[in-house]
Amino acid sequence: MRLYPPLLIIAIALSLCACRPAAQRADGLEPCRLPGIEREIRCGTVSMPEDPDAPAGPKIEVAFAVVPAVARNAGADPIFVLAGGPGQAASQVIGMTMPIFAELNARRDLVFIDQRGTGRSNRLDCPDSDATLAGRLDPKQQLDALKRCLRALRSDTRQYATWIAVRDFDAIRQRLGAERINLWGASYGTRAALEYLRQYPQHVRTVVLDGAAPPDMALPLAFAIDADTALSRLVVACRADARCKSRYPEFETRIETLARRARAGYDINVNDPMTGRPQPLHVDTALIASLLRVPLYVPSLAALLPYALAAAGGDDYGPLVTLSAAVTGRMQENLALGMHFAVICAEDMPLLGHGGDPAVAQTRFGTTFADQYAEACANVSTRPVPDAFYQVPPSEVPVLILSGGLDPATPPRHGTALAERLGRARHLIAPHLGHGVSAQACAPRLITQFVRGADVDALDPSCLEKLPAPSFFEPVETTQVSPPAVPR
Repeated sequence: MRLYPPLLIIAIALSLCACRPAAQRADGLEPCRLPGIEREIRCGTVSMPEDPDAPAGPKIEVAFAVVPAVARNAGADPIFVLAGGPGQAASQVIGMTMPIFAELNARRDLVFIDQRGTGRSNRLDCPDSDATLAGRLDPKQQLDALKRCLRALRSDTRQYATWIAVRDFDAIRQRLGAERINLWGASYGTRAALEYLRQYPQHVRTVVLDGAAPPDMALPLAFAIDADTALSRLVVACRADARCKSRYPEFETRIETLARRARAGYDINVNDPMTGRPQPLHVDTALIASLLRVPLYVPSLAALLPYALAAAGGDDYGPLVTLSAAVTGRMQENLALGMHFAVICAEDMPLLGHGGDPAVAQTRFGTTFADQYAEACANVSTRPVPDAFYQVPPSEVPVLILSGGLDPATPPRHGTALAERLGRARHLIAPHLGHGVSAQACAPRLITQFVRGADVDALDPSCLEKLPAPSFFEPVETTQVSPPAVPR
């Protein structure tokens, strides 16, 4: 994330204006401080029944944080920030997302919700206990540990699906006294935003969806199709780049060779990127699927894949493992895995039982991801999701959808289909960005303009379309230089 110039404008305004105290912005909330934001904000909770069908039963506290608007004449429609995952808490991404809303925060409160099962809202966690390289990267070892954890969870995992969680969001809206709100969701957070829009359209003013994950997406199947498409695009881009094509003419062949070798399984030793010490790692189809897919989230790292696969072809797996470890650490940080599977097992896995997508078997990844989720979900209790959850009805609320053209998880095809179903929506694509657009380049300005005017047609997306593609990595060639001759 970058520090954008509007932050400087707000800093100057703070020094000049007579800004009202935070206590007046969020009545009844407690002063608090959270990592990622320097100023004091306000925190609170709403007490909600864990089971919506048993209002007198056990309660959970759903936590939220309010970053009060700076100006005295603040707007009445706050921005609700919904995090991704599923399993990420919004309070844990305040520092990363504040630059997106810097200008909007001048007139609007920002509300960061820890969705039930995440953060400070009865977190359903499966903490990492194995710090070895295999424990962090090997899908089989991770799955074995995960199954033990899921079986040991004491909370009722049936009550953490999205259609239940958005009732907590509306309770927070009522607690804050807001008649209408603006929604911003990223990745899975877009699904939560869509469900809130479906259940409470009268309380929504605008919606921003960054990386659309519609409710009928069937994530484990989409993972294979979308990652395979992203990998194919990378192959095409390498062929079109003279230097990449010259240096790595066998890039696509190496992908197929690596996948073929993995079917038999074999053991390697590779230096742990965290410690530099050699660690054993078992290579199989699941591991290679993960090592190929994960770097695609970040285009600048995906641009290193031709080099990493060339090294792996020479039995040096260090670069490939390092790429995956770099992204995996960021993706899994603060992710409540118990909540993640409570959501996916309830909402996505039933769609696989309807036959899924036959195109999955034709991808480089096959049913690897679906098989892993199926095995984990055998240990998670769920309840039926209402049929209406999977519908995206037309809406009069203006919706801005952002997609990265190189995104392997929520690529533009989902945003395009969603825009057609919503009706009053506009889909903007940044061709050379990956997973997450809102914080990049001119995107914060477009979001600010949209939320202020609630007009999708007034936006000019050309600044996103002009962003350049990342350059493919080329190792620096070192040559032996002879020392200068010493005069005699």
